[in-house]
Amino acid sequence: MFRPIQSPGRPVTLVGGGEATGTLLNRALTLAPVLVAADGGARLARDAGHPLRAVVGDFDSLGDLDIGPAERLERRDQNSTDFEKCLAAVAAPLFLGVGFLGGRLDHQLAAFSALLKEPRPVVLLSPTELAFVAPAELRLDLPEGSAVALYPLLPARLTTSGLRYPLEEARVAPDGLTSTSNTALGGPVTVRVDRRAVLVTLPLAALERVCAALAG
Repeated sequence: MFRPIQSPGRPVTLVGGGEATGTLLNRALTLAPVLVAADGGARLARDAGHPLRAVVGDFDSLGDLDIGPAERLERRDQNSTDFEKCLAAVAAPLFLGVGFLGGRLDHQLAAFSALLKEPRPVVLLSPTELAFVAPAELRLDLPEGSAVALYPLLPARLTTSGLRYPLEEARVAPDGLTSTSNTALGGPVTVRVDRRAVLVTLPLAALERVCAALAG
């Protein structure tokens, strides 16, 4: 019987095989100290000198890499990505994802789809930006001029404040109105949305604020 990896009360960093650096992984681990790799993401963890709690996936990219004492959870379901397999295999309150943005566009789009289906907060990191799906209500204090992009992956109704271009009960959709290329006025930024549909993109500098807001 499958039993998920338990990380009660402790955020988890997931590392994938896409574009990432040891510096970015170090940044994630300061906030989410438990490390789980999606298949070939174990290479970055090894190269950066970080021990793994587990490696999850179909292992088509792992090869003969020595993962030490880390738990090895092989999942050969071809209807889900290694990123989704990791989310299904780990019980944690919050996830940071390194190595899932950049690189192959199809992998990145698949990661965004996974965010829509995952009810727990997941923040994907690149060397300059972060992305997550907005909860029903979100409040962040952001410096004036911070770039804020709200992109609807699905049709939704969106209200925002604290932005240069606010919205009030606006109908947004991938083929209609979006709210990209926006900026914070400085201070509280609020987002209200009627469903899990809107991808939020912010500068990486906002990571600590985002984690605190999503954990609350």
